[in-house]
Amino acid sequence: MTIAEQTPVRPPSRSASAGWTHFGIAAGVLLVTTIGWGWGVTQLQWALRKEPVPWPAGVTVSADCRLTSFPARIGPFVLAEDGELERQRDGQPDGDVIMREDVLESLHINTSVDKSRLAERQSNWYASRIYRDTRVDSGPFRYWRLDLYYYTGLLDTVPHVPERCAQAGGAQLAGNSGVTFALTGTPEPWDKAAPFRKTCYEITTGNNVLASTRRYVQYYTFSLNGAPQASWEMVRATLTLPTQRYCFFAKIQFGPAGEVPDFDETDAPAQEFIRLFMPAALATLPMPQDIATLAAAAKSKP
Repeated sequence: MTIAEQTPVRPPSRSASAGWTHFGIAAGVLLVTTIGWGWGVTQLQWALRKEPVPWPAGVTVSADCRLTSFPARIGPFVLAEDGELERQRDGQPDGDVIMREDVLESLHINTSVDKSRLAERQSNWYASRIYRDTRVDSGPFRYWRLDLYYYTGLLDTVPHVPERCAQAGGAQLAGNSGVTFALTGTPEPWDKAAPFRKTCYEITTGNNVLASTRRYVQYYTFSLNGAPQASWEMVRATLTLPTQRYCFFAKIQFGPAGEVPDFDETDAPAQEFIRLFMPAALATLPMPQDIATLAAAAKSKP
């Protein structure tokens, strides 16, 4: 009898058997997940990367990704002229704000990717402008600032919003609430009451005896694939959806350019300003039908 024959054959231990069972379950789950994910990508056309959405024809953007086709006058509001806000004249309207390279870098605008997409009208871009109300000689509502930021082809960029940026800059948040503005004359789905966020903040300077507090207010909303959305959290969540292949968002932010005496007095003039400016702002952005057209064209490709 050989040594092998003398040695009894023992059944697998309980722990070994359990280990093989766990391995089998894990392998099965992995197989089902792999098949399911592959089916989802091929059959449902889930997008593993985001495709850029071109801005509308007629919109012009400079080499440094600055919107240049926005009107200099809308109703009674005109772009601040050269020398109007700054003593030194440079041939550039003071109301057409040109951001520094480091600021654009922090905003993820004018990147190498943007430069490569510029010719196809698929880059990010911005516009920062200050307008004067020609009906007003002085006061907190004479000058208004409008900021537009366009982002496309991104996965999960978190937008810069006033309530976060103001505090990061040392201001104290004094209020952050929802407000609704009527936008007559705008295309669907903006032609009804649109949601905005109203951010109030204060900047205090000086010591306890000679302290001075200045109040500021900003309003903003987003165009998310052509539809209004006031929540930056919802913007981010939507951009991360695997089913969303083509996507863009634009932040539309505005408010009095200087300090205000009372936060409760700003809503009425803000309503008038954005009612006049929103049609021009939306003309620079794709609409939901543009997204649907891109998706349908992609789906029809073999």
